[in-house]
Amino acid sequence: MQVFSSLSHSSKYYCTAVMTLNMILDEATVQRISQSPGLPQQEPTRSYWAEPSANIHRTGADADEIPEEADIVIIGSGITGTSIARTMLKELEDESDAQIIMLEAREVCSGATARNGGHITPAWYHRYPQLVEMYGKETAHKMIKFQLSHVQELLSIAEEDGLLEDSQCRLTESFDVYVHRAGFEIARQGYEAYMKEEEVSSLHDLTYLYDHMDELKALQLNPSYCGVIGTVLGAIHAYRFVTGVLSRLLQQHASNFRIFSNTPCSAVKTASSFYIVETPKGKVRCRHVVHATNAWTSHLLPGFRRTIVPLRGEMSSQRPGTGLGSGSRPGSQAATSDWQGSRSFVFYTGKKDGVFDYLTQQPRLSPTPSSNYPPPQAELMFGGGLAFNSKVFLAQVGNVDDTQSISELSTYLSQTLPVHFEENWGDNSELSDENDESHWGKGRTKASWSGLIGLSADGNPWVGRVPAELADGRKLEVHEHRPGLVEAGEWVCGGYSGEGMTSAWKCGVALGRMILGKCDTPDWLPNPYTVSLERHANAQLEDTLQFFI
Repeated sequence: MQVFSSLSHSSKYYCTAVMTLNMILDEATVQRISQSPGLPQQEPTRSYWAEPSANIHRTGADADEIPEEADIVIIGSGITGTSIARTMLKELEDESDAQIIMLEAREVCSGATARNGGHITPAWYHRYPQLVEMYGKETAHKMIKFQLSHVQELLSIAEEDGLLEDSQCRLTESFDVYVHRAGFEIARQGYEAYMKEEEVSSLHDLTYLYDHMDELKALQLNPSYCGVIGTVLGAIHAYRFVTGVLSRLLQQHASNFRIFSNTPCSAVKTASSFYIVETPKGKVRCRHVVHATNAWTSHLLPGFRRTIVPLRGEMSSQRPGTGLGSGSRPGSQAATSDWQGSRSFVFYTGKKDGVFDYLTQQPRLSPTPSSNYPPPQAELMFGGGLAFNSKVFLAQVGNVDDTQSISELSTYLSQTLPVHFEENWGDNSELSDENDESHWGKGRTKASWSGLIGLSADGNPWVGRVPAELADGRKLEVHEHRPGLVEAGEWVCGGYSGEGMTSAWKCGVALGRMILGKCDTPDWLPNPYTVSLERHANAQLEDTLQFFI
């Protein structure tokens, strides 16, 4: 879930000690990450993004039974499952009898995609020195280019599917704000090293570094902060984007694509040349099982315990401070203007990479006949604070209860924006609630909710065919495949470590093309993302956890 957008992994950032899990985690946390996360719990906290619900939110929920046979079963209806389904359905136009079923344990798109931060903001320069050290310069550039490409990729899909208005998919000025001098200097080094590369010279006209008090004031930020690195990236209403894409797929492919919400997959078994997917509504016999469940991956794939680990966080929707929006970019010749809805921020507040807040803002729009949704009113979508307290953080590792908000974090989020914007924020007494629905909270905070990300042990997504050793030993006795698809198997796509909006869509495209046999692995997919037993053996969760605590 994008709640943790822009998670970075600079190896120089205060992380020199080599630790083991037992040194980092208490016994209760170790136990949580060593067991199944179970199925998604019913009645999760109410995400502001998912109000009102899309018209497909209960598709298939009232069905008494499901088809007994399909070619492909996709488990999960978030951005990953949607990307996989869209890719295959578009490519399978000449094989229109290929049957694809999507299963969702709760309402359609009710997990991380509907509970995120709204950013399309990859951690680009942040990771560059470490990526070069780990994988070499060529692969490092490929990984960063892959994430950056999601800005235009999602814009293109939104335009193609007629979703630009509802999805709010747009370019934004994106600012990384550093509170501490040491953190800013390390970030500056990564930034300068990356910007020296000829391959990224096109970014020079779009990227700026600010380190003077007057420049921070011009950005309406707290002038005591130490520096800002800004560029042009993106923002999105991911819930409306995904449900919009799925709605279109259901209409265009009614004969071979079906969704069953409120239909959890309880088990996957094998029978000769088929997989048997078990649900409360019956069993589906299929040739391909696609695990697009991210934080819940290890429920059905026990080999991924301690490899893709659930991590719970908190997100909020808040009314904007009355002083915000009257400012300009330092050095710009443009007149001072209202920037509301056109900027995104990541505030690096601590002395470790994983300690940050993230903020984007919905536009302020008027009702239009082309949309079935109420217009956004410049709500600030604010999350973070997860690692400001190590005890609070540890309690979220392996915690899958998104039916409850995290009280410490909801309190933190309700109090922190005035610190980031200082005198520009405004007083609560200046707020007007006359245009707000009565069920949303009064004062600054409209809503606060929890959600889960899938924290990858090595910080990279996992994309590809699942070896039997990681799937509880499941393997088919007879290997058959239908025309247009590769040899039957189980597949996984997940573990985005909070960077889902800059990883998930094209990871899903890659996996869809693998299943169709279009390629073994697309040449644009970074090799460190592919699944292998060697990679699995080398992935150590403690390496990632050290960036938080």
